[in-house]
Amino acid sequence: MTRRLVACLHADVTGYSRLITDSVEETVRRLTAYQAMIRAIVAAHGGRLIDVAGDSLLAAFPTVAPAVRCAVEVQQQLRIRNAELPIDRRMQFRVGIDFGDVVVANGRLYGECVNVATRVQEAADPGGICLAGSAFDRLKESLPLSFECLGERALKNIQTPRRIYQVGGG
Repeated sequence: MTRRLVACLHADVTGYSRLITDSVEETVRRLTAYQAMIRAIVAAHGGRLIDVAGDSLLAAFPTVAPAVRCAVEVQQQLRIRNAELPIDRRMQFRVGIDFGDVVVANGRLYGECVNVATRVQEAADPGGICLAGSAFDRLKESLPLSFECLGERALKNIQTPRRIYQVGGG
């Protein structure tokens, strides 16, 4: 096992259970296509897809800026693809990003950074992106985006509340 600092990006589909209930085959086909697109965007931004479980995925990046740029591009591409679909069939992801120490074992990541990214993702609107304060504080380069502080939030199964920032447009 090794330890390293990474930016964790966690994404999850909003309303996935409803989509599956309405049409499992169509939902699985669309999810598979969207995951392939996301995998390519993650790689293009220097990240690595770590895990895919059902409708969620976890990616790791060496720093926060490429994770945020990746998330923005993913959401832009999803908006384009979803625009062609009826509203009730659109597959919208929520994205959460954190930066911190993780343990790497057998190609997987473990640690609070992974858990915080997952919980921060839950604060995002459908089609939105949220960052934990620790990720926001690590942004070393200016990005053509706005960020709104949503304040301190208690996160499920996380001991201390975290500042959360919502990413806006540029």
